[in-house]
Amino acid sequence: MSEFKKYLVSYRHDGAQWNVELQATSFEDAERRLGQLTFGRVDGELIASVPSSFGPLAMFAARVRNLLSGANR
Repeated sequence: MSEFKKYLVSYRHDGAQWNVELQATSFEDAERRLGQLTFGRVDGELIASVPSSFGPLAMFAARVRNLLSGANR
């Protein structure tokens, strides 16, 4: 399994500079992933981060919440 690192991506919008974090295995991987963002979509607002140790339970809870809130449009 590859070790992921956090890379900072910057962009300009409405006259200001903004940053997002991108996880990748290398600088080159980060550049490739950034290139794919044009094909991405906004899935919804992040309201909480759950540790991965909760595993399937957290995924199930998130899906139920999204279905109930109508986030899957």
